[in-house]
Amino acid sequence: MTAPLVEVTRRDVRTDRTLVESVHHGYLVVTGPDGEVLASLGDPDRVTLVRSAVKPFQATACLESLALSGARPSPQEIAVACASHRAESRHLDAVRRLLQRSGTRPDELTCPPAVGLADPAARPARIRHNCSGKHAMFALAGVEMGAPAGTLLDPDGPLQQAVLGLLAEVLGPPVAVAVDGCGAPAVAVPIAALAAAYGRLAVEDRWAAVREAMLAHPGLVGGEDRAETALLEEGVLAKPGAEGVFGAGFRDARGGGYGVAVKVFDGAPRASSTTVVGLLEAMGIVPVGTWTAPPPTGGGRPVGEIRPSARVTGLAGELPRLRR
Repeated sequence: MTAPLVEVTRRDVRTDRTLVESVHHGYLVVTGPDGEVLASLGDPDRVTLVRSAVKPFQATACLESLALSGARPSPQEIAVACASHRAESRHLDAVRRLLQRSGTRPDELTCPPAVGLADPAARPARIRHNCSGKHAMFALAGVEMGAPAGTLLDPDGPLQQAVLGLLAEVLGPPVAVAVDGCGAPAVAVPIAALAAAYGRLAVEDRWAAVREAMLAHPGLVGGEDRAETALLEEGVLAKPGAEGVFGAGFRDARGGGYGVAVKVFDGAPRASSTTVVGLLEAMGIVPVGTWTAPPPTGGGRPVGEIRPSARVTGLAGELPRLRR
């Protein structure tokens, strides 16, 4: 029940003919203003661990807990809490400011040490983990609600009960709760539920704080050369998750919220990003050339491309003509 989503090509040096070298298969769902499935490739009910694509909703759960105490992180701090960042200096600075609010030291973060993509030569540190912003927000919400530090990632602890409760509201009851790479609970839901949630993220007042922070600070959500940053710069709510998951949402001219969700079966992030951007370009939601995956190389030079399949671009013809 998967569909071909992305093709990886390489050119014949004798004839310049394009050869398809690899194909990434998976699931793609588009939902409308009422959360209804408008179009799909593969099984829209495929149960998927949606991973970091739910960070905007996890951040909102924390902000709702903080509202009771009057604590209010800045838009930059909210944006980095929604991020799977590259550990660029701007990301680390925003995480440090968020940590200061709770009096948490960087080495007390509950995510594991990592190097980060921005500086492969850096020493591993918890703050350099791509989820450190989320964990800094967990630390602040935990302090404000009086949750013991050792319970911040416990699915049965007070903080994660609040977070999982909100996720169940917006995504539906989870089919399973696993452990994410950062140690936090990770929910599994039908992929269509993620698309519908992103449609709501784009329009509903409940998500205004994270929505406005992400759109105001796209570089803090992803970073240099990232698809989610490029889409946010075009006004599309966008957030990938590990193992080939990607969620996106946008508002049409009438104020309706539309959602897109992808799960690439082999987990390749290049494919999930290419699928979402390719579909949105074909729909006219973002300009052609908004973002392109780094091409295959030969001898250090580009020798092919990573492109959405004809099934993906053709899906745009099955959808209503939308104006933003």
